[in-house]
Amino acid sequence: MELFSQIYDYILIVMTVLGVVVFIILQFITPAYGMTFNNRWGMSVRSNIGWFIMEAPVFFTMLLLYYLSTILNIKPFNIVTFVIFFFFEFHYFQRSFIFPLLMRGQSKMPLSIIITGFIFNTLNAIMQGGWLFFFCPENAYPISWFWSWQFIVGTSIFIFGMVMNLHSDRVIRELRADVTDNNYYLPKSWAFKKISSANYTGEILEWAGFALLSWSVAGVVFLLWTCANIIPRSKAVYERYTQFFGKEFTDLKRYKIFPYIY
Repeated sequence: MELFSQIYDYILIVMTVLGVVVFIILQFITPAYGMTFNNRWGMSVRSNIGWFIMEAPVFFTMLLLYYLSTILNIKPFNIVTFVIFFFFEFHYFQRSFIFPLLMRGQSKMPLSIIITGFIFNTLNAIMQGGWLFFFCPENAYPISWFWSWQFIVGTSIFIFGMVMNLHSDRVIRELRADVTDNNYYLPKSWAFKKISSANYTGEILEWAGFALLSWSVAGVVFLLWTCANIIPRSKAVYERYTQFFGKEFTDLKRYKIFPYIY
């Protein structure tokens, strides 16, 4: 088990370094999906299929790690760990199985994006599940963790971020008339009055809350990766809104992702 623990620690270190590298790279390269799609990234499939292939592995891998830890009797059942696990799986159940079914339009996603997302999500499940079910200390999550400031504040931020993310996705989705509408529209309600990528703001808040409520290095590494991907993405979306809507958009004076900051 000690060898596996060392390997796990190396995975966390490598993923941290790669997260920084990805953030730098994405300052110069814009992944081609959604509003920024183009045909230069190779073969593509429907976005709803791409999202399922990309997101489902993290749900199933996390579930598998929980199952293996149980049948191998690695750690006894812990209600706190299970709740943290539930929060994580709830997000990815929605993202893997519900979000793709609700999508409108017939946008496409390159296989290259899907493959990289598949790999990252699998590794992320190993990071989070490895900590919760294999490598965290036996006394890391006593029942009193439920009323620790980390869990209370972190859970509040996580839930607020999830609600913001889901509602913002709904606002964007309902701008389209039906599944055949491939046009892009300018969202103007709720958090979009101040932020052009309110859905991304919500997702960052989710994983900031998760890192806090789990109080784990794995959670922090995931937050790092979330920011490394989403902050540059918010800039690309802002620029695309400017290109599509011009003065109508720029006159709104919205922030890209963080109100009054960026």
